[in-house]
Amino acid sequence: MVQIANSAKLLVSPIIAGFLLLVTTVSTLIMIDILTFFTTVLIIAAVKKGMVTKRREEAGLNFFREMKEGIAAIRGKGGIVALIAIMTISVFCLGFVQILSKPLILAFAGETELGILTTVIALGMLAGSVVISCMKNTISYVRMLSLGLFGCGCFFALMGVKPNLFAIALFGFMMFVFMPAVQIGAEVLIRRNLAIEVQGRAFGLISFITQMGYIGAYLLSGVLSDYVFEPFMRGNSLFATGIGNVIGAGAGRGNALLIVIAGLTLAFVGIVVSRLKSVKTLEEEKTHEPITESCSEGF
Repeated sequence: MVQIANSAKLLVSPIIAGFLLLVTTVSTLIMIDILTFFTTVLIIAAVKKGMVTKRREEAGLNFFREMKEGIAAIRGKGGIVALIAIMTISVFCLGFVQILSKPLILAFAGETELGILTTVIALGMLAGSVVISCMKNTISYVRMLSLGLFGCGCFFALMGVKPNLFAIALFGFMMFVFMPAVQIGAEVLIRRNLAIEVQGRAFGLISFITQMGYIGAYLLSGVLSDYVFEPFMRGNSLFATGIGNVIGAGAGRGNALLIVIAGLTLAFVGIVVSRLKSVKTLEEEKTHEPITESCSEGF
């Protein structure tokens, strides 16, 4: 259900923004975006007011001590360290599609189409979340994670094959269908192997580390696109011509090639996960109570 809530932010806003661009300017949309900050603050304040909190008896919390305990909890299991490395690489690959998909689409379509396409693709995450929440029994979270990464990577790569809105919408939708499996599989494997009292500190550190993948993608995607892949696909070399016969040539196809490479890398990571013994031990040991997703009926 948490995954369903996360996908909701991508369902309405993009399509509204696309249609608003027909009647207003980008600066107006930026102002609306800024105003949503105050809406968020008011909602958080209202929610916090109704929450019942339990104060810790210990006084004088130390930031460095808390950080040290989080690091110790993560380093205590080699499988968790391996999983963090895998998820950082995965986030790095996914960062490319997040950054390059918009210029890829805008190379042959308009802002309104981009907004509609973003909403359609986001429906995939909603569909995937519903499917997983209705799974009565999950046999293997390692298999769920591996399958999620592989499926996500394959459809990720297919998004760059043809400059066709329908194809991109279909493959993007399917990519997002597999996304909840990646998030849930990784989170459950880590949580069930960490003591409850250190999970907050450990997950704060894990989130910080894995988000470095996005930063790496942000730093490299623009440079690779503008100075390597786009000039390469505009050239007339034999290799570029051969690739162009498959994915097309011209403006935006360098971004497409970069997306294909990142997607195939993500699919390869999915295959590697299924063969890592250190990750498999996270499921076999079952140090803490497993977390399951289920609904009343199941499949």
